[in-house]
Amino acid sequence: MLSCENLSISRGERRILQNINFRVEQGEFVVLLGENGAGKSTLLSAICGDIPFSGEIKLDNQSIQHIDEQILATKRAVLLQNNRINFAFSAAELIAMGRYPYHQPIATQALVVDELIIQLNLQKLARRDVTALSGGEFQRVQFARCLAQLDAHKPSTQGKLMLLDEPTSALDMHHQHLTLSKAKAFAQQGNAVIAVLHDLNLTSLYADRVLLLNQGQLSHSGSAKEVLQPSVLQPIYKTTMQITTHPTYQIPMIFSEPQRGVTHA
Repeated sequence: MLSCENLSISRGERRILQNINFRVEQGEFVVLLGENGAGKSTLLSAICGDIPFSGEIKLDNQSIQHIDEQILATKRAVLLQNNRINFAFSAAELIAMGRYPYHQPIATQALVVDELIIQLNLQKLARRDVTALSGGEFQRVQFARCLAQLDAHKPSTQGKLMLLDEPTSALDMHHQHLTLSKAKAFAQQGNAVIAVLHDLNLTSLYADRVLLLNQGQLSHSGSAKEVLQPSVLQPIYKTTMQITTHPTYQIPMIFSEPQRGVTHA
């Protein structure tokens, strides 16, 4: 579905990403991991077409640079880290912006927005000014906008790509799982999701595949069981870790340790 071939990105003299190669198939929820500055958000920006790159990024075997913008807007949506806006739209109006590529009657558009508001428990936020929302509330509304843009309310929707840059960074535990569960279900019905996460345990719970970036290169690619191992993670994160098995799902759960010299309270 999506492929990155020999992808490299530079800013001035600094090489941010170098020779990145991977493919994401329909039905996959892929998580990008790596320390700060590893190039995760830069990679998403390249897939969005927001920054120049060398190499090739293809969606359905077609270069993203050659896909009509109107068509691409119905096939790919993104939730960025820094996506605050300064206009006093209501939350419902912001979600409705995701329907813009479809040129629907307002009444039809409103039905889609109302359905997503209910699915994501956004009823209390729907009429509020988005500039007055907390970071977590705004993040939830923007996620709903992505779902609206990709026709995620339809069980028959397939072949679409959702890009999520730290979608749970400002969310409480309940809404972290609500967001990732919805994204996972969207992938499982025949779409693809690529998400940047920092929480290794959420990664283990939701990722079909993990791509681990280190110093601008793709260090490891595989299942959570394959990648989330002390021998892999500790040299990159420079943190001592203990890994055990989740009692229900038989997947790795990671426990980090304080730096030496710090006593446990």
